[in-house]
Amino acid sequence: MKNYSLLIKLVVGCALVVCCIFGGLSQSPSYGQGRSRTQGRSLTAQQLDAIVKPSLAQCSPQSGQLKSGQPKSGRIDPAFVIPTSNARAFPKARIAKTLHGMWRGQVYGDYNKDLRVDYFWIIDTQRNEGLIIAQRTGNDSLDGLRPVAKAPKITYLLCANEGYIPSSEGGSQIHEFTKVSNSIEDAPRILLKASVLKPSNVRKERPTISELWQEIVASGYFKSLPAVAFAGALFKPIQLDLVPSTIGPAQVLMKWDGEYYGGGATQLKFTPGVPVKGVEYTQFVGTTATEGDFLVASPGNGNLYKVEAISGANYDLAFDAVTFGPLQ
Repeated sequence: MKNYSLLIKLVVGCALVVCCIFGGLSQSPSYGQGRSRTQGRSLTAQQLDAIVKPSLAQCSPQSGQLKSGQPKSGRIDPAFVIPTSNARAFPKARIAKTLHGMWRGQVYGDYNKDLRVDYFWIIDTQRNEGLIIAQRTGNDSLDGLRPVAKAPKITYLLCANEGYIPSSEGGSQIHEFTKVSNSIEDAPRILLKASVLKPSNVRKERPTISELWQEIVASGYFKSLPAVAFAGALFKPIQLDLVPSTIGPAQVLMKWDGEYYGGGATQLKFTPGVPVKGVEYTQFVGTTATEGDFLVASPGNGNLYKVEAISGANYDLAFDAVTFGPLQ
């Protein structure tokens, strides 16, 4: 997964899709899975706000260069580790409620590149499944849908670490999803508007996400060339659990299996119509910031968000930080 990547992630989920259309050379990260959370201190609201809203500034330059010759970005600073005193546990039902719905994706970075893409994620936590699409068509299939009240966001931070190069320029990126609907009832219309489906493909009045995905695959969409670069994925089953923490409140485990397709000018060279199988997983720490309750996964906070291939490709990707919130 190199530049021009699209992560399906959740992104979520959505990590593989994002990184194949917009960029990211994924190798095994050279850093470990975090540190023990600091005890005996508390963070201010301003400090917590900085943690739950990742920025490119967190990828501070270090001395030295990447193999590409570009400056090497730093790791997440220890100041971005949530102390036990600021950690919180939230009900699983509340987290699932926040995930459920439709999300618009956006990508921005610290280098000059056209990152516009028709990018959206539909999540059904009642059936534990999700569908993500990204295609460089110049359209916005969620145009007209505005963010919900106090809109939650899922934010993925990719720093230009050694072993992960988000672009040929060596720049860092943020992939951010904003919630635009608490319902998925409009999913067929959105997929029709995106030209991912045709009216003849929608055979039921209320199809599930899995059924819509099966129609997309069967229609030959991923065997054609609908855009300069395109990718999509089905995530199922979505696993969401509270797990005991060694220190402090319970943490949140998220995990799902992914079936990915893509084509065109992507750096992960998909075979047309042939799926890549993978798994995405992380463990979040909960906290409360100025705007509400958030989940954070980064070094020192839960576990790094990782994406691993099972078949069809060779990749192992880790994000520097992933945040989710405010919870509804």
